[in-house]
Order: sequence, then structure tokens, then C-alpha cells
Amino acid sequence: MKFWRKYHKWGGIILSFFLLLFSISGIVLNHRKQVSSVDISRQYLTSSFQYDNWNNAALKGSIRLDSTQTLFYGNVGCWINTNKTNEWNDFNTGFPKGIDNRKVSKVIRTKNGRLFAGTLFGLYEYKSESWSPIKLEIEHPRISDLIEVNGKLTILTRSELGQLDLINDSVVFNILPSPEGYKNTTSLFKTIWILHSGEILGITGKILVDIIAGIFIFLIITGIIWFASPSLIKRARKKLLAAKRKKQLFRFSVKWHNKIGYYAIIFLIFTTFTGIFLRPPLLIAIANSEAKSIPFTVLDSPNAWYDQLRAIRYNRQYNVYLVSSSKGMYALTNNFEQIVKIPNQPPVSVMGINVFEEQKNNNYLIGSFSGLYLWNPFTSSCINYVTKQAHIPQVGMSRPIGVHMATGYHQLEHNEVYFDYNQGAVSLNRKSSFGTMPNKIKTASPLSIWNLALEVHTGRIFQDLIGAFYILIVPLTGITTILLLLSGLWIYWKKYKKQTSKI
Repeated sequence: MKFWRKYHKWGGIILSFFLLLFSISGIVLNHRKQVSSVDISRQYLTSSFQYDNWNNAALKGSIRLDSTQTLFYGNVGCWINTNKTNEWNDFNTGFPKGIDNRKVSKVIRTKNGRLFAGTLFGLYEYKSESWSPIKLEIEHPRISDLIEVNGKLTILTRSELGQLDLINDSVVFNILPSPEGYKNTTSLFKTIWILHSGEILGITGKILVDIIAGIFIFLIITGIIWFASPSLIKRARKKLLAAKRKKQLFRFSVKWHNKIGYYAIIFLIFTTFTGIFLRPPLLIAIANSEAKSIPFTVLDSPNAWYDQLRAIRYNRQYNVYLVSSSKGMYALTNNFEQIVKIPNQPPVSVMGINVFEEQKNNNYLIGSFSGLYLWNPFTSSCINYVTKQAHIPQVGMSRPIGVHMATGYHQLEHNEVYFDYNQGAVSLNRKSSFGTMPNKIKTASPLSIWNLALEVHTGRIFQDLIGAFYILIVPLTGITTILLLLSGLWIYWKKYKKQTSKI
């Protein structure tokens, strides 16, 4: 008992800093749309958050507008580069305020000259020198990809596939058919993710988790008051000051710290336990595992592709769509009636595909945090595009990220570059190079408050302070917090039992 009292007291004081950060950041993460207009300048952040050589997923792709101009897009929004002068001009007019609102997953120019952009929160068309939103009658209009097929703009969201008729502008969305042998399962990572966030019960679950975060904050504050009050009361008595209010605050903190902690402990432990599996090293243990979808939740959707679709391409030789999902690559017939999984998958990180470019001879360039690969779905060949070595599939558990963390790709004539999350622009041939990132783009590209919350919640905010050891912050904080909660329960239960035994 003496040991656990000391652990609960001093462990709580030490952990309170991290738990306060995790609780506040968790609430922000649950409401991305509502905080999308709030940014923070990168000048107030450490070196890892500074843009240098187009790192940190600044750019995703590009399209050639004419012989002199190229439009680049990605997490910094849309910018036009004049090829000869290397001048960069802002092309974000019309997007709502906030860097999150101009995170662009895809820009496409159709054969009839119309320009569309898919963003985190919807579809836009550029007209009258401004981006104008296109209303989509779907619940979650997060655009994953855009392609043009047979005079229609194919719109891929995270859950559905839609087509916009480029003549009459009518939009029809369809749910893709379930694949052959479909089992109602979800990746264990996704299952734990939405259990941790509360999203498994929709907005009701998110609010419940917000309340749990609020309880953590309340316990932290009352715990600190409990810790500090005795010395404050003693000091007030020495100075002959009234200590009545301090005593009342002390009694209030003790009473409700115990009661709320006791009745909420199951929820507190559950939220903490699920969180420690969402970061390495424990993430490695679940990264490739599947679990049965939990009944009567958002996972138990009639849509087999709920929140799974990531990218799409159309192969004209075989008249088939190639669809990238969180469960791998699939081939979809052009009438959208049948979909089958493609054997011999290219490596794609659990964080999702970032590059999907058609090359010659039915080859496709596949890029993610697992690397950059040249893959042919019809011959099953797969080559590491950086090292030029044949890919050898790994068996069993593997790292969720690779050496080359591809976030984007650009090719203009002989200039071929891929964008690495850490290194930035990396030339793929000796003859090419990519210009430095202009200061005006850096200044115009702050960090969204949501992304800052994500960096805090994952522990990456401490990377520049303690190096690679930051990955241990989440699991160590989680495990010690569970022990902290259990020690509090044990102390409270023993004290309560002792009091009741005297009655």
C-alpha cells in the first residue's frame, strides 16, 4: 500500500504533463472539420516541422497546363510554376480559410479543358479565376482520387465511387460490389483506431471519448490541487491568512477525484489501452492483422468498402479499373459489377498509397511510406524503383514504413523526381533536379491545429528533443497510466473497505 501510494502520487505528477497534452490533442483530433480554419505558423515549431526541399509531404503531384506552366498540388495547396523563370504563383483562391481546407489529393484537367481539384473536404472546379465547391450529396465528401473515363469525371471518395457527367454536370454515386469471398472483417489497426477515437459509434462515440478526455483533465487538475493543497494551507496558516477556501478546494478535489476516478476507471483504462497499439513498437504486432467487424457499429456497414478506398486508375487495354484500398489492390470491371483482388500485391504502407502513376507497357508506379515500386498487375512483376532491384515479399510481421517514404511524384520530360517525407525532392536520374522551395510557399503553408494535435498525440512533437526514442513515449505513458489508474483504484478500494468495515 505504501509503495502504491507513492507511485500514484509521484507518478501522477510526472504523467500529468503528458496526459494533459494527450487529452487536449485527442479532443481536437475528433473534430477536424470544426477546427480546419485554425493554423499555427511553423516558425514557432522545431526543425522537424520546417519545410526544406519540399519535405513533409508538401507536394503530391503535378499536371502540365501548357508549354510554359505546370500546376503542383499537395499539402501546401495549389501553386503554378513557370518553367523557364522558375517563378511560383499562388493558385489557391476560392478555397476556405485554413491550410487543411486546401490539402489537395488530386488535380485533373479534363479533355474539354475543365480543371477539378479533390480536397480533404470536397470537390472543387476552377472557374472565373477561383476554386468553386461542387456540392456532393454524400455524407463524407473526402476526395481520394479523380480520373476521366469516357467523358465522365470519376470521383473516388473514401467509401464510394461517383461519376460526374461533363456535359450536363449530373453526379451519380455508387457503392462498389463486394469482392468475391468477402468476409465482413476490418484491419485490426482500423478497429482499434476507431475504438480509441469513439468513431465506432459515430458522433455519439466521439462525444463520449471527448468526455473521457475531459475526465482525464479533471483528474489531473484535482490531483495537482490535492498534491499542492496541504503545503498551501500550512503556508496560509503561518501567514495568518484565511485558509478556509483552500480547505474547501482541497476537500472538493479529494472527494471528486476519488469518485469520478472510481466510476470512470473502465473507460479510462480502455481508452489508454487502445491508444498504445496505434504507435510503434506495438503497432507492428497488429499492422497486418484482421478482425471481424463489430456488429451494430459503423464498421458493420452494408458497404464493403466503407472508409477503405484510396486511389483509382483505368487501364484502356484491358478495360478495367485498378482500385487501391486499405485492403490491397483490386480489379474492377468497367460496368462496376465485379471486383476481384489482384494477386502479387505491391508493398503499400498501412498509412495508405500516395503515388499511383501509369507508366509504359501497363506498368504502374506505386508509392507509399513502404517505398516506390514499379508494378505490373498483369505480369505480377514488382521492382523497387529507387534501387532497381526486384522486390522480395516479406513473410510475417514487418515494419510499417520503409527506407524510402514516398509522398508524391513529378515527371516533366526527362525531369523525374519523387518526394520523400523526410528528404523532400529526390532525383530519380542524374540529369534532373528540382528547384528549391520558395520562402513564400513556406510562409503561406502553416501547420493546421489538427496536424499539430496529431503530432502531440503520437509523441512526434518530442522527436527533435529526444530523437528516435520519441516512439516510446506513447507506449510507456500508456502502460504507466494504466498502472496509475489501477493503483488509484486499489488505494480507494482499500480505504473504502476499511471505512465500511468499521460501520
